[in-house]
Amino acid sequence: MIIRIYESGKLDLETVGDMLWQADAQANFHPDAHWINSSSFGTIQASTRSKSRVYREFSVRWIGRESVVMWLTSNQILFEIISYDILPEEREAIEGTINNEFTEPINHIN
Repeated sequence: MIIRIYESGKLDLETVGDMLWQADAQANFHPDAHWINSSSFGTIQASTRSKSRVYREFSVRWIGRESVVMWLTSNQILFEIISYDILPEEREAIEGTINNEFTEPINHIN
């Protein structure tokens, strides 16, 4: 999932992003269980104005979707969900664990 956070009011994107990273680290002690995979800064041209708008984009793992959205909503942070797809790293991990070859026949016993 990819989420963009926009500046609103006097909220600094770097501070808000750091707070989200800290909430992730506090809730998930093990690095493999973290919600956020990466983040980056960018700008987008506003269509109605000649000004550009700054945003911070987060790549969120599948396990952290609900938690990150709840954190942003409860802290009244302006955000937009860009993509609901799983991350490429997660897709590779899933494809590496699925084994379609069965060596023994499957018997269902009731």
